[in-house]
This record gives sequence, structure tokens and C-alpha cells, in this order.
Amino acid sequence: MTNWIIEDLQPLYVVQSTSFRQLINELDPAFIMPDEKGIKKVIADSYNFTLLTLIKKIRVEAKSVSLTTDMWTAKSGQGYIGVTCSYIDSKFILHEVTLTVNYVRYPHIALHITESLEEILDEWKLQEKVFVITSDNVANMKKAISDIKLIEWQGCCAHTLQLIIGKGLVPVKSLIIRVKRLIDFFMRPKQSERLEDIQKKYPDANKNNDDESLESDKPKEIIVSFNKIENF
Repeated sequence: MTNWIIEDLQPLYVVQSTSFRQLINELDPAFIMPDEKGIKKVIADSYNFTLLTLIKKIRVEAKSVSLTTDMWTAKSGQGYIGVTCSYIDSKFILHEVTLTVNYVRYPHIALHITESLEEILDEWKLQEKVFVITSDNVANMKKAISDIKLIEWQGCCAHTLQLIIGKGLVPVKSLIIRVKRLIDFFMRPKQSERLEDIQKKYPDANKNNDDESLESDKPKEIIVSFNKIENF
């Protein structure tokens, strides 16, 4: 039951649903449906057991680890930071572990992020195993990681590439806007139906034809339609 709730991202209050309880009773009348507190206890116990197991596993298998972190703001305005750990064991097998998703108090300055990261390092006993932490290029993240002793900051290549592409698209931004307007124009029911009718009436209008004499025979409806959208 708990695995299903976690893996399918179900709300805990699903166990209170009358119809859901009836379904479970039909499948197994002997099953005792837990309440929300029972589900939370199972999750907490599983976390505590898994935490100790993973800490021991990393301590034994990894000589050094690399961390990746990212921070975002929820709709509620609260900030959260996620941290993942990657390492290669003695058999050259890559392991990846999600360490935590922690709340970061406001304001989200470098100092508060540094404190949060140091707490995570202490909890997982990784102070002597981490040499590099990868994050995006945001100034507060970069400074927060750089302020941790003996740990280097590494910029995320994917985020850097995204910034480069974004700046590269600036010159064609106006063209992209015009294309979006063109798409919106043809997405209107009236125009899309008219375009469809023209395509059915003149199925060969868009085909390449070497006969230049056919240029004058192009459907007037098509010419009029494109003249209307030139100003987009």
C-alpha cells in the first residue's frame, strides 16, 4: 500500500476514500486499511532504515563522490534544495543516490544555502569524500558552494549550453514571435477550416511544377489568405 502511494504519487488521504476502501475490501476482506498516521510511520521508518544503510554503503564503496544540486521556489514561495550523489565503486559501476530535498529559509542568499549544504554533508558524513559540487550558474549557488572549504564549484554544462542557445536566439526573437502569431492565426476555427477547404480544393497547389505558365493559375483564395497574414 505504501509503495503504491509513493511510486504513483498518491495523496495520503486516499486511504480515507470510501470507494477505495470498498475496492480493497473486495480484493481482500482480511486486509486492515491503515490510516494516514500509519502510512506516515511506515514511510518514516523506511527512511530511517534506508538512510543508515546508504550512509554505510557510500562509506564502504566510495573513495570520493560528486554532488549535484539545484534549488527552486515552490508556488508557496518556499525555497527547496535537492542534492544527488554520484560515485564509481571499485568495479567501475556508476551509482547515483538522491540524498535529500531540504527546505531553505528565506532569503535565499549564499549564506543560507551554504548552511543547508553543510548540514547535508554532516548528516551523510561526506565532508571528506566530496571535492566537487555541480550546480547551475546562478550567482548565489556558485558563491555558496565556493564558500565551503576544500570543495570546488563546477558549472552545469547543460545549463551553460541553455544560456548560450538563449542568447543565440535573441536576434531571431522577432521572427519567432511572427511565426507564433502565424500559427495562432491558422489555429482559429474559421481560418483552419478555410485552409482545409482550400487544401482539399487544390491538392496540387504546393507541389513543385516546372511549367511556369501555371503560376498565373494559382488559386486566388490562397493568395488572398497569405496577403492577409503578411502583416503578422
